[in-house]
Amino acid sequence: MTRFTDNPYEPMMTRRPEGGKAASRPPSLSPGHPCYGCGNYRPGQPCVGFCHKELTAWLRERKKAK
Repeated sequence: MTRFTDNPYEPMMTRRPEGGKAASRPPSLSPGHPCYGCGNYRPGQPCVGFCHKELTAWLRERKKAK
């Protein structure tokens, strides 16, 4: 393969990352975890202090009551 520069790091930068999708997959939550089943849970993001699952359920009930 032809290189564009004589930079020694160019071959390293053009390689595919090792590990693939299996390495970047977030760990799954156990069913006892408070965020289990929440669509807003993302590993590595801080907790916002309230449960989105409970909030959406409350909003749904409030909408039905109207």
